[in-house]
Amino acid sequence: MKLTRRKFLLGGAALAVAGGAILTPMLTREGRLLPGMPRSGFVPGLSEPLPKQSDVVVIGGGILGIMTAINLVERGLSVVVLEKGNIAGEQSSRFYGQVMTYKMPDETFQLHHLAKQRWREMNARIGTDTTYRTQGRVEVPLDDEDLEHVKTWIERKRQEAGSAIPFRTRMIEGDELSQRLRGAKSEWKIAGFEEDSGSLDAEVAAFVMAEHAKKIGVKIYTNCAARGIETQGGAISDVVTEKGAIRTSQVVVAGGAWSRLFMQNLNVSVPTLPAYQSQQLISGAPGAPGGNVALPGNIYFREQADGTYATSPRVIVAPVVQESLMYGYKYLPLLALPDFPVHIALNKQLVDTLMQPKHWKNSEESPFEKNRDMVAAPDLPELNSSLEKLRAEFPAFKASKLIDQWSGAMSIAPDENPIISEVKEYPGMVINTATGWGMTESPVSAEIAADLLLGKKPVLDPKAFSLYRF
Repeated sequence: MKLTRRKFLLGGAALAVAGGAILTPMLTREGRLLPGMPRSGFVPGLSEPLPKQSDVVVIGGGILGIMTAINLVERGLSVVVLEKGNIAGEQSSRFYGQVMTYKMPDETFQLHHLAKQRWREMNARIGTDTTYRTQGRVEVPLDDEDLEHVKTWIERKRQEAGSAIPFRTRMIEGDELSQRLRGAKSEWKIAGFEEDSGSLDAEVAAFVMAEHAKKIGVKIYTNCAARGIETQGGAISDVVTEKGAIRTSQVVVAGGAWSRLFMQNLNVSVPTLPAYQSQQLISGAPGAPGGNVALPGNIYFREQADGTYATSPRVIVAPVVQESLMYGYKYLPLLALPDFPVHIALNKQLVDTLMQPKHWKNSEESPFEKNRDMVAAPDLPELNSSLEKLRAEFPAFKASKLIDQWSGAMSIAPDENPIISEVKEYPGMVINTATGWGMTESPVSAEIAADLLLGKKPVLDPKAFSLYRF
């Protein structure tokens, strides 16, 4: 398997804790879930009783669930969204918000390539500003080997992309690069430039799309956890919630990091492990460069629609959980990429996952009712260090003020591809989950999920995203 710089090890039994030199930093790193709330914004759910019946029930009110619900309603179906906490209360208001394809592997390239077009059209489609902006993205290669890899990737993808959606990634240097990196202290010579990449501000976009969903008829219920499903004659008959049951024959599971646990209660394996990435928001400053930039030395920033800047150290914190000990070995081929280091964290989250119920009856309180909006604790030392590096490279950012710091909690599959798949054990069920690029992918993953649910030919071949590829 060809390793990409975005692939990383999330944890596993092979990462045995041996000796105080290893154990001490694992114990001191952040990597735990805490009760939280949406980062910014709020979309109220309905206060009326649950409907007795719906064509489709979508479990999960994050961006994947909301976008799938929109797609299904646009096809003439009645749709209910069930959210255990608040809309976008977890990862969906915490994405870094890049809409890009740069160096994406074959399996996800077309997914993101099509998603860029969908997001470019979104403001006009819904008649509201989602914060999407096409701004271009610059990434300086790590070294000569990386440079050659990028050049080869560009030539190959230029041929694969086809003519329907032009491929607009190329190498830049000289004055063009200097303008894109204005004010940099280093003399960067050459970079990859994805001129049609874009940005979304997750703390706004997720709520805009949820409000649009409500406007077109999606019924959204918050603080209403789905406990499980009931079947009759081998077919789905009901979704059971903490507030009652909804009769339906079609279900989409889009529960983000909680999808694995929900499906485990149904005796369906969804092999994912948690991965957390910290980010921060700083104010704009006179003379600061715009756009979206990635530089060697762990320097990243993305200009937002309101003139603020999102920045993130490219460091993953992987908490050791019970599942790490069960199938973490499957992640070993993704080990050790120097530009995307992984920090293993050993803390109370392991105990929590060992103690957490794996099965429960639909008449019993589920774990989701005890974990409404759970967010990852930010890695403050990494955030502060990355901000120092950014200011050293671009002195204009020394005038920027720190606004917010947070961490996003993702669940990732062993091959890092999303899971968008029919669930063979439960005809009429589709799962849309397991991605670190949910905001980017959501318009297309929603189409694929809706196509699969309705027995249509998906807009893209979903084979690489099948639950059963493992």
